[in-house]
Amino acid sequence: MEIEAATVASGWTDVLSVFSRREPARVTTRHGVCFDIPGLTVWVRNPADLTPPQGYLYPELIKDYRDRIFGDQRESSLLYQRLRGWIGPDGSPVDQFAQATALLQHDEHNRAAVFSMWRPDEDLGGRFPVSPVGGALRIVDDHLVLFLTARSVDVWVGLVPELLTFAQLAADAALALGMRGSRICYHSWSAHIYEVDYLTYLTDAP
Repeated sequence: MEIEAATVASGWTDVLSVFSRREPARVTTRHGVCFDIPGLTVWVRNPADLTPPQGYLYPELIKDYRDRIFGDQRESSLLYQRLRGWIGPDGSPVDQFAQATALLQHDEHNRAAVFSMWRPDEDLGGRFPVSPVGGALRIVDDHLVLFLTARSVDVWVGLVPELLTFAQLAADAALALGMRGSRICYHSWSAHIYEVDYLTYLTDAP
């Protein structure tokens, strides 16, 4: 399923409308029953608009997620360590996002401007495993396109903070590269809402 949205805020609303139409599958996971859309893709045409969606109940999570990449939590943040301090084969840290941006500065047609925030050997065994994200940067029609692939995302809770944070990264990279703007293509293998949230907030939605 593919959705095209103007902003992160409108994209979240569009995704919720899919759930409210009762299209997702009801599945049981080790963390509870949820409604799931496998293989959901959201295109955001103007991610530079960082306005949170109306009706999103967790603005503190937006701040928390952003702080893990841009703010006070960077030193202790696994997100930051994976993205900005990935341990390479020789044991030295690699800033994957800066490296990807530099590749495009050298060659705007480069197809190797990629990054990964997933280490399966560390992430799969945990009680609350990291929901890994990987991505790539491409220059298309004088815009920087950030392609993101997420293993899974809780649409009601986590999608908004994740998208707004990566939207800022995309906007910063587009500015550094002298692009006219940025776009995001976000793909999740499992876009889901847990049953308690679905029943509480979406069963009466239009």
